[in-house]
Amino acid sequence: MAGNFSNYLEEQLLNHVFRGTTFTSPTVYVGIVNDTAVDTDLEGGDLTNEITGYTGDRKAVSFTAPTQIGGKGTIESDVVVNFEDMPATTVEYAIVCDSATGGNILMWIPATNIRTTEAGDTYRVPLGEMIIDLD
Repeated sequence: MAGNFSNYLEEQLLNHVFRGTTFTSPTVYVGIVNDTAVDTDLEGGDLTNEITGYTGDRKAVSFTAPTQIGGKGTIESDVVVNFEDMPATTVEYAIVCDSATGGNILMWIPATNIRTTEAGDTYRVPLGEMIIDLD
């Protein structure tokens, strides 16, 4: 899963780096989104198609230190993320947000394998599956 920055994060980073505006690095959480979402909605921060109904809120996620892979600065998720007791749905995206509920989408990441879950399933994002790179 390679990610795309949301409009919100793009603007925050540009303001921080080039205009001296403070941007505090948030604790980040991963959520999942169904197959009715579209890229432009996710880039714009629309949480309408986020899947809920699994056990708990979005899951805290952390990342490795940056390394250069293929000429790109790259980080990868360094935890396994489990969404337990899923509803019957199809998972097409992961979203990285700045809050366990609500908040802002920082990134949206198309799933490597789109998966349909049955009620009660666990949807797992394996170690290193969420990849963020900058070129």
